[in-house]
Amino acid sequence: MRGLLPSSMLDWPGKICTVLFLGGCDFSCPYCHNPELLETEGFSDSIDWEDLAFFLSERSGWIDGVSITGGEPTIHADLPLLCEKLQGLGMAVKIDTNGSRPRLLAEILSRGLVDFVAMDLKTSFERYPTVVRRPVDPLSIGESVDAVIGSAVEHEFRCTVVPGLVGLEDLEFLAERAAGARVFILQQFRSENTLDPAYRGAKGYPEEVLLDWADKLSRLVPTRVRGLVNTLLS
Repeated sequence: MRGLLPSSMLDWPGKICTVLFLGGCDFSCPYCHNPELLETEGFSDSIDWEDLAFFLSERSGWIDGVSITGGEPTIHADLPLLCEKLQGLGMAVKIDTNGSRPRLLAEILSRGLVDFVAMDLKTSFERYPTVVRRPVDPLSIGESVDAVIGSAVEHEFRCTVVPGLVGLEDLEFLAERAAGARVFILQQFRSENTLDPAYRGAKGYPEEVLLDWADKLSRLVPTRVRGLVNTLLS
């Protein structure tokens, strides 16, 4: 456990949550906005469970739950134990995941250890290795999509729409693959802090383009846009 945001009204729709950042990720997306969390080693400090439990216990009653993000939470085999302990404190649990570890994700879902799953979809499956810059089995991503949709857990799928890495055809593939999901979120690309310096300062798609694409994709799955500056639809 590498970092903590005490409270957020943005990371879990309709809830006030504490955001817990885990170190380490099996992807290396060039536009990653948390590049300092990609590695599991090299951190000078970390958060002990006892300190986290005390922090959350003191805020019981006005914090609705904990959003576990990263990095990639599912690379840690003891993630189910962490979820279980958080629930033991009376906390609802949300997980952000890239879907690369479908077995662990399915275990968490089947055991009722999570209340909300936000799964990132990077691009059309055939382009995944190029975009995440790591070997990846697209079938694993598909298994995770099916596990989330097939569960009774509240969820969202989301895609950061980065020019050159994600286009309308990629989004159409993802929307069709996620048919049956509760919602598909198109996230506007922000370039203030990125893993690959070449993406810093780069511009995202115009807002009107994302809104138009969301309208088209909604014929396949309910789609919204997040992260817009100039409209109330962000």
